[in-house]
Parts: sequence; structure tokens; C-alpha cells
Amino acid sequence: MKALASALLLALPAVAFCQDAMVLCVEDQAAAPYTFPAKDGTMQVLIKMAAKQANVPVTMKVTSWKRCIEEVRSGATNGLVNAGFTPFHAEYAAYPMQGDKPNTAAALARMDILAYRVKGSNAGWDGSKFQNVSKPVLIPSGFATISDRLKSMNVPYDDNTKEPARNFHKLIAGQGDILLGFDGEMSALLATRKEFSDKVEVLPKQFMTADFYAPVSKTYYAANKEKVEALWAAIGKVKKSKEYQDAIKDIK
Repeated sequence: MKALASALLLALPAVAFCQDAMVLCVEDQAAAPYTFPAKDGTMQVLIKMAAKQANVPVTMKVTSWKRCIEEVRSGATNGLVNAGFTPFHAEYAAYPMQGDKPNTAAALARMDILAYRVKGSNAGWDGSKFQNVSKPVLIPSGFATISDRLKSMNVPYDDNTKEPARNFHKLIAGQGDILLGFDGEMSALLATRKEFSDKVEVLPKQFMTADFYAPVSKTYYAANKEKVEALWAAIGKVKKSKEYQDAIKDIK
């Protein structure tokens, strides 16, 4: 009996750790090199290292981005990994803030979003507006960072496709005049897929640059402000460390 009681006592800290852990949701499709569903991307490494430094237990679950958002809104999951600061997300999620603006020091990463067109097309983007675009702009699904910007410009868009390769195929097939996508993954496809590089070119002016964060639901933040702020602060510190840079140097 004593042995059983001792075993139960030893197990209690582990149970408490699981119960108290902040649960963050990761999309089930790769966003290389930032997140992957079956291995750690640069953002997952950063969060794990920051959680250890801040002594804040964190676990990450993987599901579709739409479900991630639904679960954070409902309170079933505490927060998101790789969410831009947009009016859509800001309705239900708390972000690291500096005054009335997000604190970019606590961002998980900064990404360039570029514009692409079929070679020979006269469709354009001059840094502030599109030219010769008669079809909805093609964008990856699930990224309010891009769609909110297009909404503010009153520009129609098609966000029915997630995978960048499929969006390149749609652009080449004439389903859109302009495609917007994240520089890293789009450049990788153009460098390795001749069927894309032969037919598609990137426009010289970037569409936008955006920072991506690990926001949590407003309800969770209100109940766990100290814990959340500690994690965000640690993200800013770890991101600049040599240990983190060494840990992610081979992630692609």
C-alpha cells in the first residue's frame, strides 16, 4: 500500500504539468521552414526553447488551420502557432502588444509576401495597387494576413487552395492574373520545379511583409496573463540567441 501511495505521489507532478500546460495549435500542412505537422519547424523549436527558459509548460497539437481557429475561439485550445496580427484574429485572440501595436520583438518570424504572374502577362503590382487584373487574386487559404489586406483594398480574391504548387498550377491555367504567396516556399518551388520556373515570374515589388505570432484566446490570456507574457518575453530573447540559430540552421 505504501509503495502504491508513493507511486501515486510521484505521478502527481506529471499530471499537474499536463493539466497546466498551455496548448497551442499547429496547422496540419507544412509551412516550411516554420512549421511541420510531423516534425519541428523553426517556430516549433523557438516555442519549445522559450517555454523551457520561461518555465512555462507548453504542448502543441496538430489539426487543420480552420479547426485550430475554431478551437481557440471556443476555448478548447489555448492558442495558435503562426498567426498574423489581423482584425479577424484580433477579435478573439490576445497578442503581445506594445501600446496599441503588436510587439514585433515577440514575433515568431517575419515573412515577405510576393506577387507572381505568368511570363508575358501585363498584370502588375506597383507596391500600392494592381494593374491589368480582371480575375480574383489567387492567395493561399487560411491566411487572414493576406485576405484582410485585400479586403481593405476592395480587391476580389480566390482563397480556395492551400498548397502553393496547386496555386501555381491555377495561375498557369489562367484562373487568376496574379498569385500571392510566401517568399520562402514559393522561391523553393521555382528553384526546383521547371514547370513553374519556365512559365512564372515574380514581380519586383513585394506585396507586404508580415510578422507572425503565437497568440492565445482572450479568455485564456485574462486567466493566465503572467504565464503568457513570460512565454512571449522568452520568445523575444531566445530568437536572438546563438543556441536557437544553431538549432534551426538545417531546417528546410
